[in-house]
Amino acid sequence: FSLAESPPPAAAGGDASPLARKLELAEEFRQIGDLEGARDLLEEVVAKGEGALQAKAQGMLEKLG
Repeated sequence: FSLAESPPPAAAGGDASPLARKLELAEEFRQIGDLEGARDLLEEVVAKGEGALQAKAQGMLEKLG
């Protein structure tokens, strides 16, 4: 992703919270094999998030093992 390219859809909408974006990044990290990076982001969302966002992060974290 370079500055010349358009931003990702979540960032372009402006309605995604920073924690929601971290959840998306965690999934991207998982897809490229950076499980430690994904785990760090998910743990932060679990610690700071609430409601459905927190529950989704917890579920993703459990799947990482």
